Amino acid sequence: MAKDVKATKTTVAKTNAVKKEEPILAAVVEEPAKKAPEKKAPEKKAPAKKAPAKKAPVKKAVTAKETTSVIVQYQNNEVNVASVEEKVKAQFISEGHTAASIKKVAIYVKPEEFAAYYVINEKFSGRVDLF
Repeated sequence: MAKDVKATKTTVAKTNAVKKEEPILAAVVEEPAKKAPEKKAPEKKAPAKKAPAKKAPVKKAVTAKETTSVIVQYQNNEVNVASVEEKVKAQFISEGHTAASIKKVAIYVKPEEFAAYYVINEKFSGRVDLF
């Protein structure tokens, strides 16, 4: 019977040892599970920082349009196309029309005649002197 008592004590001791190890393993398994979601959160914020960089090139395109000017030269005379457009609109308004009614303007520059012909809204036409 002494052998049976020793065998039982050893089995009980091994069973207790296994039970004590289970909570330790459970604690180790829980810790990595908590750390994994923390690493995912910063990854979502990174793409948001890239969005403002796309807005900068738009500003460069606007400044390039502001510096363009077209000048027509003919027989020692020159005229800026923007000033011709202003003359056309001023003449159209002096004829009794409103500036708000101008939707489409077509200007034909003929330097050999020293004149520019225009058509506004595909209805009204006229002539202005270039020089």
